[in-house]
Amino acid sequence: MDFDIGSNQYRNATNGIEIDGMAQLSFEHNRRYNEMMLRGLIFDQRGALVAQIAENSLCMNIQGEFEMQSEYPVVKLLRRETEDVLLEVKFLDKDRVQIHKARLYSGKGTPFEVTPTLWKLKDNTHSGENVDCDEKPVSLK
Repeated sequence: MDFDIGSNQYRNATNGIEIDGMAQLSFEHNRRYNEMMLRGLIFDQRGALVAQIAENSLCMNIQGEFEMQSEYPVVKLLRRETEDVLLEVKFLDKDRVQIHKARLYSGKGTPFEVTPTLWKLKDNTHSGENVDCDEKPVSLK
């Protein structure tokens, strides 16, 4: 798969994204609906699991603070009270995913942010990279 994360391109990757050393997001093609599907783990600033995404929907939402909007090809995770977009994924095709907006935490509680021009994990910023993942998951650290 290929991923556009901010202004960075990750080619020839498996279907997963690791953030801060932990598998956090994965993608798969659902043949029944002929659509791409997002699976993910959502953590808080302490690194505690607070929500889980399966097939573009919340399957666990401990405090009820999140909601999903899925209007294929775009899937969004929002904070229910403020309607702030915490993650926006666009499926460009069955082998290409674009993430240009994210404000999440890693499984270690590290802030992770994506804008159209960069991705940032705490103070580590990446912009304009073009990486061949050699059939491994995208590793953002």
